[in-house]
Amino acid sequence: MRFDQIYFPGTTVLAAAVMVIAGCGRTEPREMAGTPAEAASQLQTAFAGAPEEFQRAAREASEALRNEDLTRAVESLATIKASENVTLQQGLAVHTSLVLLESRLVAAADAGDAKAREAYALLKRLKQK
Repeated sequence: MRFDQIYFPGTTVLAAAVMVIAGCGRTEPREMAGTPAEAASQLQTAFAGAPEEFQRAAREASEALRNEDLTRAVESLATIKASENVTLQQGLAVHTSLVLLESRLVAAADAGDAKAREAYALLKRLKQK
């Protein structure tokens, strides 16, 4: 018998076991919000059971996202992000909203929108903290 014939079945079983174990306990990955309305809904869902101050900030951010009030959205999300008392789900919702917001701000700033440039500068300062 050759060496590779002896060890191949064992390594195959081991590799399969590792893949099964590594996949256990994981939930389906959440899709990132593609529109401001989706990001707003994600925020409101994530902060539904949060303390009132977080719910208020999430409502403000959601409303600002839906109304394309980019500066207010950045400010509201910055308020939430500054807190250290958010859950993983809440943090992911804020991150998703910030990523979407950043892409919107860059596009608007490139198109010559002065308010978008200001909001993007604010977002960059937030990211540096």
